[in-house]
Amino acid sequence: MLFRNAIRLLVENFKGVYKIALYKFLITLITSALCCALILPELIEIFQSKVMQDLRFGASNFCSSLFSADASGLEEAKNTVLEAIKKLGELIATRTTKIILLAIGCVFIYLIKRFVETLCYFTIGDTLNDKMTTYSDTPFFTAFVKNLGKASIYALVYVPVVFIFDVITFGVVFLILSYIPILVALFMSVSLIVILQALKLTVTGLWMPSMTTDKVGLKKALSSKDFAEKRQRWKIYSTYIISVYLIIIVNAIAGLCTFFSALLITIPASFMLLICLQYVYYYTVKGKKYFITYDKIASNPDKGDKEHYFDYVDEPLLANEQENARLSE
Repeated sequence: MLFRNAIRLLVENFKGVYKIALYKFLITLITSALCCALILPELIEIFQSKVMQDLRFGASNFCSSLFSADASGLEEAKNTVLEAIKKLGELIATRTTKIILLAIGCVFIYLIKRFVETLCYFTIGDTLNDKMTTYSDTPFFTAFVKNLGKASIYALVYVPVVFIFDVITFGVVFLILSYIPILVALFMSVSLIVILQALKLTVTGLWMPSMTTDKVGLKKALSSKDFAEKRQRWKIYSTYIISVYLIIIVNAIAGLCTFFSALLITIPASFMLLICLQYVYYYTVKGKKYFITYDKIASNPDKGDKEHYFDYVDEPLLANEQENARLSE
């Protein structure tokens, strides 16, 4: 039920996908330009050096000798290439400090990019919350301006946390790929990525919905002691594992079948789906009713019930109103 309702919310609010896609495109364009401005002068200087010219010349001779079956020329070209690679390593070693500073600059730009993108996700979350509670359409820009302060505080904590998760994930994946046979390493790497990404989503999944739905501060959102949420954490974690696998599969198939053009839609749709999952998760744990479509409301009468967590039903809006009227009598 959790995943199904998230999918239905995604379809019902699909215009949010286009907003995320446009926003991410603009931010990626700007940050890519900044990285190029930072890196290109150094790369151009290296590529125009005599060492790189020798390397290109040796590589060209090596290919020519290889295709012409010239054994003596092949050996000479190989020595030229190896010597050029050695000198290139020495050249790069002399620029170690500068390269480290450039790497730090690129990481800083990346974090800024993630920070600004998180402002977008927070805004989309707030508009989704309005749709789920009152079925109202809040303009993106209005929600962005209204939540800028709160979203910035959230992003200042969220971005470093997910960055640490990602660094640990890819650090361990690098070690696996370096020391384990390739087929086993690929299996282990993908499994590890899914497990850690699902863990990240489980840990941080309630923060944004808490701040937008119940208007609590970041400190209270981080220190949630909801008993029902703790009892259902493993079920939520398993849902996120399945979701991450499906996202990987859909994006891989879409990319391969459309020469990567479909990724313009599937990638932002993946982010939108994860936002929908966070809010469905939050509303379910808190026992709140919410709109799925105009005439359907989801409820969780078994809030905190470990055995019936996923057994909440979709109710027609009219039936819900009739039930409320009956109870009020």
